Amino acid sequence: MDIQFAKITPDSTGFGPLKSQSIAGGFNMLRRLEENWLSGHNRFDRPGEKLMGAYAGGLMVGVCGLNIDPFVPETGIGRLRHFYIDREWRNRRTGSRLLSEILRDADRWFDRINTNAPLSAFAFYEQAGFVALSGRDKVTHQFCLSHPA
Repeated sequence: MDIQFAKITPDSTGFGPLKSQSIAGGFNMLRRLEENWLSGHNRFDRPGEKLMGAYAGGLMVGVCGLNIDPFVPETGIGRLRHFYIDREWRNRRTGSRLLSEILRDADRWFDRINTNAPLSAFAFYEQAGFVALSGRDKVTHQFCLSHPA
């Protein structure tokens, strides 16, 4: 089935059921996303930021956000956030396609992208070209967008 991508908000059709599924699976990222959106703390509205949904047949099957990383003092560092794929759509390249979509044109704004992934997602990120880091607070993996000369 064809996957479509669109900018979303927590009010978008299909977000609620996907959030419920994530919470039932022990993941709180979509609940936090919604809380931060409603409070105005994070609206994905600064330069380079975006919040995307993946849709299959009109059903939201994935969510991913990209922010300026609030946990590092350097400029030019993005943070992949609130990445969740519907259980039925995992291992069907849905996550890889959503990741590619969220990173499209990110190099216009960012040199590197950080993420703080759960252990269960380490292999996914490493297959996508993220490098595992150790000893960094709130960062498990990093993707380099800039290529030094």
